[in-house]
Amino acid sequence: MKLLSACLFAILLSVNASAALLTPAGGGEKLENVTLAPSATTQVEGESVSLTSVGAGLRAKKVVFVNVKVYVGQLYVASLETFKKSENEALSSLKNQKAVAIQLHFLRDVDAENVQKSFKEALAANKINTQEAPVQQFLDTVAKGGEAKEGKALSIVGARLKDGNEAITYETTGGNVTEIKGPAGFIEKIFSIWLGKSSDDGVAQLKKSILK
Repeated sequence: MKLLSACLFAILLSVNASAALLTPAGGGEKLENVTLAPSATTQVEGESVSLTSVGAGLRAKKVVFVNVKVYVGQLYVASLETFKKSENEALSSLKNQKAVAIQLHFLRDVDAENVQKSFKEALAANKINTQEAPVQQFLDTVAKGGEAKEGKALSIVGARLKDGNEAITYETTGGNVTEIKGPAGFIEKIFSIWLGKSSDDGVAQLKKSILK
């Protein structure tokens, strides 16, 4: 019976959302023909949380001497006042946020294996143990999430929970949503992909653009 309950709980965490994980405000500037909303809302434990855009930038990847445009990444935080817009302090300042989100607007199709590979390289660059259960669950979710489709957005939201734990919610470009829970510090580990030590020049430029 306990096994059945656990399975049902896991299924409930991996269902299509009835609404988008992030609801952007209308309007905003454009980057690579992607509209950058100045704010958005998300749900944390049933409560609506307002998020403000920190900034956005282009993620490019060098492939055989050519820089290929992959996605436009935009970072949102619940409290812009407590976020440190500094390359050395941005990541650690996330501990002061009730919620943080990054939305990746894909400019080309990228298969799930390569999305996961890119994230895994970034975690390794930050010396994050990818065998740690919540991190491994996140990477498994990315691998199972299917292809990131051109013209669609992939969203990742980190939230601090009332019980002291943290949650990462992953929404694929197809609209499938999965929540992974972990201990305090889990959000910083996952968001080190973009705000920590950059795994390549393309990520470094994206981080610089977001924080400028």
